Amino acid sequence: MPKTPYVIAIAILVLVFRPAFADPPAKTTEQTMTINSKAPESKARPTPEQERALMAPYRARIDALDAQIVALLGERFGIIKEVAKLKAEHGIEPILPYRVEEVVHNARAKAEKAGVDPDLVEKIYRIIIDTACQQEEDFARAQQAKTQ
Repeated sequence: MPKTPYVIAIAILVLVFRPAFADPPAKTTEQTMTINSKAPESKARPTPEQERALMAPYRARIDALDAQIVALLGERFGIIKEVAKLKAEHGIEPILPYRVEEVVHNARAKAEKAGVDPDLVEKIYRIIIDTACQQEEDFARAQQAKTQ
């Protein structure tokens, strides 16, 4: 099962939540002068070099967040493996619908509190949860096959 859509979904989730709490990057004197030197009525586009310079601090922040997102995904899905093993050992069903809805409800509430579109967050969480449930079901099937 390709994992790229899930990584992208998690990246979006973290990107949506983190900027709400982050301080904007401090502008250097050079950046401030470059930005302020353009008259508001000027419609000239910046050169590619100017675009890169203007975007660099934001891209650096996004790249740092992306690294955190991937690390968090690895941690979350590592826990899912532990949960799958525990459920298999104790005969607990891989998918617990009440827990799925509880996680989605909590995510929506956090999104609303953070000023993020709760529908977007729900979509992202449903992808994460569906992937986790699939991993738990796969593990349970593999365990059953070993005992037969």
